[in-house]
Amino acid sequence: MYFSPKTLVLLSTTLLVSASVIPRDVIDPNNPEASDPKTPPKKLDRLPRPDNPFKDGFKMAPTSCTDWMKPSEQCFKDLQAQPGGVNAFSGGELKWDSDHRCDERQQGMFQTAAWDAHSLAFNADDEPDGHNAKHVALWKTFSTKKTFDIIVSCKDTKNLCPVQKDGKSVGGYAFTYSGWLGYYYYITMCAPFFQTDDLMGKIDLIEKEMQEGNPQKAQQAVWQKSTGQMFLHEMMHLESVGNPKIKLIFLIDELVNPNDVQGWAYGPTLVHMLARRNLNDGGGASRASTNADSYAWLANSKYFYDLTGYFPRPPNYKGSDATFDAQDQDGWMLDFGRITDDLSEADINDRLNRIVAGMSTIPAPSSVKPSKGKSLSIAAVSQVNSHGTSASSDIAWTFYTTSVGKAVGSCGETDGEKISPLGGTSVSLPSSMDIANLPWPAGEFKLDIEGAACEYKCDGTNPGRLFCPDREIACNEDSAKARKEGVLQCGSRVRFHAAVYCDF
Repeated sequence: MYFSPKTLVLLSTTLLVSASVIPRDVIDPNNPEASDPKTPPKKLDRLPRPDNPFKDGFKMAPTSCTDWMKPSEQCFKDLQAQPGGVNAFSGGELKWDSDHRCDERQQGMFQTAAWDAHSLAFNADDEPDGHNAKHVALWKTFSTKKTFDIIVSCKDTKNLCPVQKDGKSVGGYAFTYSGWLGYYYYITMCAPFFQTDDLMGKIDLIEKEMQEGNPQKAQQAVWQKSTGQMFLHEMMHLESVGNPKIKLIFLIDELVNPNDVQGWAYGPTLVHMLARRNLNDGGGASRASTNADSYAWLANSKYFYDLTGYFPRPPNYKGSDATFDAQDQDGWMLDFGRITDDLSEADINDRLNRIVAGMSTIPAPSSVKPSKGKSLSIAAVSQVNSHGTSASSDIAWTFYTTSVGKAVGSCGETDGEKISPLGGTSVSLPSSMDIANLPWPAGEFKLDIEGAACEYKCDGTNPGRLFCPDREIACNEDSAKARKEGVLQCGSRVRFHAAVYCDF
């Protein structure tokens, strides 16, 4: 079999293959960034992109399908009676749950994510044959005959979207139903998915940064996560991709340490840790080759490596395992595996508890900044200023660090510090704004947090996210935001209303 030197480096540093097989006169596997461009290019030539097979949207599943974990016979009859549409993903056809509850924007994001995932797999398939490429190649192949359905939804049927573990939020959840009447795949996406950029958005962001002479986002794999990469991860779980009957290994989510209950190999940091783990300790190619996210990140990293010429490294990939941080797992996909008719609710809950436990963060050293146990708090502060016989009100977004779970006081009291943004969106708010009815802190604010160059981003529709050099952190609505009594008074002139917090 043949793989290009570039792909072999990706395999060795993030996935499977020993670095000793790489031609060192082309790319040094111990120092692949030495082959990075000397000067960031001002423009990126977009890679060839397959036609969008989903441009006409997805079909709607039958209304007779109301309980997807316990489907009725009528549901299957109606599914099978539907005329065929675009069949992709090893013969699977994407369909909306008839009660999907996705708004127009979310529907568009689903369809774009499917196209982006197809594009990532399309690009990964330019290396012929090879055990590790078959899963991606099979996934991208379009079939002429539908063999199963892939149902997608925004409806949080199982109330799992609010689940968090060590500050990491659920990006979505999925399962494969398999019964006497047939099988299908079901995916629900949650808020972190819809807060993530699509593939083209990520490319635009990287290109903009490089035009300013900063290649960081091209160099860091964690910055390159997109809705397409998240969708591709879910497609790697399809049974027809990993079915032993066609001599392919069944793909699951692997723990970095098979003897532990925490640390799923999800995200570039822990995918890398799994591949680099000593074979005698349950690491190496044998388990990396059955880990779904290893293939999703291979396809994603190869795409950006081909696009930018920069090696997309995992955080601290040259350090020891103990120096790695798992925060790039945020927005993780919760996969229940196969659901059968005889599986009890207790069995499903046991799976849930095991999966959530596996998302516990592997302890990180105190040198990682911002410090774990701290939080960013964002509040609107208004101050009345006197001008002779008149007065005016100044309102601005204000940023603080504090301990996790500890609120900032009405006068800005904190065990952390007040942070002044170093650029980006203006912190000023309209003086006519009612501070009791806060909007989200929309904009992009550059923040120096404990010496780490971070950026808080919010599109005005949700709590936003905090981006720091080694991790991407989900933010949450402060419990005070929606309450008028959440407005605190500091003397007679200053009012304080907390809006958002981001736990490091």
